Amino acid sequence: MDVDSFIRTHRADWDRLDALSKRAGAALKTDGGAHISEAITLYLKASTDLTEARARYVDPQLIGYLNELVARGRQAVYSAHPTTARGFVTLFGARYRDEIRRTLPFIAVMGGLLIVVVLASWAWIVWSPAARAGAIPPEAQDAVRRFAGGRAPDLGPAPALSSEILLNNVSVAFEAFALGITAGIGTVFVIVQNALLLGILAGAFQVAGKGGAFWAVILPHGLLELTAICIAAGAGLRMGWSIVDPGDLRRSAALAQAARGAVIVVIGVIPAFVVAACIEGFITGTALPDVLEIGTGVVVTVAYVAFLTGWRPPQRTGGHSVPAALIDR
Repeated sequence: MDVDSFIRTHRADWDRLDALSKRAGAALKTDGGAHISEAITLYLKASTDLTEARARYVDPQLIGYLNELVARGRQAVYSAHPTTARGFVTLFGARYRDEIRRTLPFIAVMGGLLIVVVLASWAWIVWSPAARAGAIPPEAQDAVRRFAGGRAPDLGPAPALSSEILLNNVSVAFEAFALGITAGIGTVFVIVQNALLLGILAGAFQVAGKGGAFWAVILPHGLLELTAICIAAGAGLRMGWSIVDPGDLRRSAALAQAARGAVIVVIGVIPAFVVAACIEGFITGTALPDVLEIGTGVVVTVAYVAFLTGWRPPQRTGGHSVPAALIDR
């Protein structure tokens, strides 16, 4: 992207931040939380644009303008931002959602890959006797025989089970994220490996006539777990793609830039694993009806996704405050 295209792409965001920055901090605060959140998001984006402009373009006028804009944005944000725990959540929330938006294409790729592999391996087991004979591990075959719906009796008490599941899922998520450094190859391997295991187990239980009971145990906590794992894997793939396609930056600089945002994304999925582990330890396999257990998982997962993606995008309105010399290019 040349400097003129860069300016055209980001100019509306800069104009909006400039308009918000011209308001006094107290006035911005009284406008409501939505405007504060918008100002924070635009300030963070402008800071990223400034970093990119410094790295890519030798344009003192553009860099000087962005320096001034970021300084005014910082002053407006911190004068309007309440120094409370709620204010911290607002700041982190705005930054997190911004990074989620940047990572969304990679999350979609990981989610699509997981679904395809699960369905393909499930169909392979269901339709191929040879696959059933060679691909299902002995432990899984034994689990199918013992399975009667709900949790197996030898898995331990709910609190211990919850902790074990939490540690396992966080480990898988961080492994998928960390292996992004292998240009994403390791991340893809982790997702395929786990999706293959899930599909094989689902197929085995389906053949045994217990497919419904299997999904009744898996879905209440599994929906949220798999969503969080795909988000972490998407963050890893984002890092890996920065190595494959660094754009105009050096690969090391592109990786560092992608990693800063990806780390924020992967840290943010830990609460989802905590909630999923609690669902598995205290709701799944209890006396509650299957529809209520699965419904709990669906509601929690939808609420989690809505929290990540349901914020209003920055408004594309406001006066043109970019210097005329830049606008006229």
